[in-house]
Amino acid sequence: ARAGKLYREQPFVLGVTADRIHPEWDEGEEVLIQGIIDAWFYEEDDIVLVDYKTDFVPEGQGGEFLVKRYGSQLDYYQMALERLTGKRVKEKLIYSFYLNRTIFS
Repeated sequence: ARAGKLYREQPFVLGVTADRIHPEWDEGEEVLIQGIIDAWFYEEDDIVLVDYKTDFVPEGQGGEFLVKRYGSQLDYYQMALERLTGKRVKEKLIYSFYLNRTIFS
């Protein structure tokens, strides 16, 4: 953060074709997705994306549960950041407060 390479609560609006969200939807239609990216930072010339989650994780499921639940959300965040910055997102991380650990997506 002191080096000016950490960004928090980055709002975005992203246009994607409808079929990307749901395969049966019309590919000719565009859908706008808006959201706020919790945090991201530069690591050398690439980006690391961080999303915080407070969800309960069922016994024995671990981080895979969160990756399955939020993987497509992180993909949209990645698209938005790459379009916004022109840089590559090299890692997508979920920090689970419930598990008290970082999950690599």
